[in-house]
Amino acid sequence: EKLKQRLRLDVGREICRQYPLFCFLLLCLSVASLLLNRYLHVLMIFWSFVAGVVTFYCSLGPDSLLPNIFFTIKYKPKQLGLQELFPQGRSCAVCGKVKCKRHRPSLLLENYQPWLDLKISSKVDASLSEVLELVLENFVYPWYRDVTDDESFVDELRITLRFFASVLIRRIHKVDIPSIITKKLLKAAMKHIEVIVKASQKVENTEFLQQAALEEYGPELHVALRSRRDELHYLRKLTELLFPYILPPKATDCRSLTLLLREILSGSVFLPSLDFLADPDTVNHLLIIFIDDSPPEKATELPSPLVPFLQKFAEPRNKKPSVLKLELKHIREQQDLLFRFMNFLKQEGAVHVLQICLTVEEFNDRILRPELSNDEMLSLHEELQKIYKTYCLDESIDKIRFDPFIVEEIQKIAEGPYIDVVKLQTMRCLFEAYEHVLSLLENVFTPMFCHSDEYFRQLLRGAESPTRNSKLN
Repeated sequence: EKLKQRLRLDVGREICRQYPLFCFLLLCLSVASLLLNRYLHVLMIFWSFVAGVVTFYCSLGPDSLLPNIFFTIKYKPKQLGLQELFPQGRSCAVCGKVKCKRHRPSLLLENYQPWLDLKISSKVDASLSEVLELVLENFVYPWYRDVTDDESFVDELRITLRFFASVLIRRIHKVDIPSIITKKLLKAAMKHIEVIVKASQKVENTEFLQQAALEEYGPELHVALRSRRDELHYLRKLTELLFPYILPPKATDCRSLTLLLREILSGSVFLPSLDFLADPDTVNHLLIIFIDDSPPEKATELPSPLVPFLQKFAEPRNKKPSVLKLELKHIREQQDLLFRFMNFLKQEGAVHVLQICLTVEEFNDRILRPELSNDEMLSLHEELQKIYKTYCLDESIDKIRFDPFIVEEIQKIAEGPYIDVVKLQTMRCLFEAYEHVLSLLENVFTPMFCHSDEYFRQLLRGAESPTRNSKLN
């Protein structure tokens, strides 16, 4: 055994197994050099060719430590048509532009509500909701019910879990499954089989095979396999690394929420899931499903209807209104709150969303008067042209994304004679535009404002120290 280790016979046998043709040619060339040493000057041509092949293989190989002298060309699969999450470059929720540099990334509706346009079968949705309910029942409610009966915190946790699951589904759709199987999974499986074969040759009793396999891995053993504690610690760190990609923007600023979600995901979701996947019966069952070529059984039931993803699971259970929650009408009724709200919209680059809401409200009040004079119709037509140029044109910096039929109808009236402005009394384009902007303010910006520093400064008004008040002033 010591002689084998010194001569590195295992390494030589491994090289011969991986490169049999090259080793055979090298052996033939060596034998020819020994037998035909008088023609060594001729054989040097072949030796030079072998040296050149080895040099170029080491310099061009993708796994070599030597620098690659050529640019590597990698195949990039086409991405599916789902919206991107978190980075800039997709349609903005406010202006609808593809590369919006004015508004914050958190204003992308796909970032703030990633479950939009995600629909799954109602049976699958019910099963997934049941799993998440079990997670809450086993991990959250046992200690939370001893603290309070208020469901507000659990409702926020439900929304966060829905956000996480929606982002996870969108990112799974972007994964190239065949490349993962061929480039990563098969390599890891073959490496594991090789280690098991070597370990089985060293032990006679199969009871010690597991320990021998762990020793055979040596320093290449994954840190999660050292102990149960190390596995849980690894999952915690992995979950923390995933948070910037799966949680809502700014959610990682709340340390208590991230710690709770980390423990729930790592201890109650990821760890049992990995235990289930590592079970030999599960692995064998998946292999049978993968290898089996028999056609699946015909469905005896009709397909269940599609439903919005986890909508029922995320519905609030708390019937008491939150003290910190605000409605848009309450903000508009209080001048100080409206001032804070406008400051918040300035920081988000979305003041024009509130401006068009107020403008369309005033326009609708004027257009619904029973008898309009020519001067009033001319004034309303000019106001409509201003609305169209400011909020509907693509080149406008204050553009808001409306449905195409809204823009077409407004454009038709704005570019036509001023007398046609009275047609807006029976058309629904302006009312649809107003509903769209109002929904944007109520469902996107008002909740964001309730979590902003501007709102909490308003709540803590008078409770701050004189020094801090002077700094704010």
